[in-house]
Amino acid sequence: MKLARLLVFAGLVLMLSGCVSVSERISDRFDLVPPKTKSFDCDKETVFLATQRALKRMDFVVTRRTAGQGVINARSGIRDTAVFGAGRQFTFEIRLRSVEPRNTEVDVRLIEILEGDFKAGATTRALRIHGLYESFFEQLERAMSDVISPVKPSL
Repeated sequence: MKLARLLVFAGLVLMLSGCVSVSERISDRFDLVPPKTKSFDCDKETVFLATQRALKRMDFVVTRRTAGQGVINARSGIRDTAVFGAGRQFTFEIRLRSVEPRNTEVDVRLIEILEGDFKAGATTRALRIHGLYESFFEQLERAMSDVISPVKPSL
């Protein structure tokens, strides 16, 4: 009888300890991560072209682009992880907004997709902090200078 009570108690403790990590994963999924925003002193069309060039330089594939709405989505290749058979992929969700005729704000949200972890299955989560944000904005600034003043070949 005491053994049965002990097993029931141990089972309850194990179930409740797993609920904390499950609830954290669920709340992370539905927690709205604000985009990283940067402003550029240029028109929306120029920033739109430069954004695509920056993503290409970072080896991202543009999966959706609508110039009128100022939306660009891109994905990385699938990268290996430490877990055998698992993969990681990143997607950028980018929105361009004209603030003034010659000022455009770029909102960027980075999403990580993990697959192959048999315990959790496939997971998708928006990232608040990641080095790819900085890399993207650096590449965008370089691409902006290329688009605004392209290098002309010498004759």
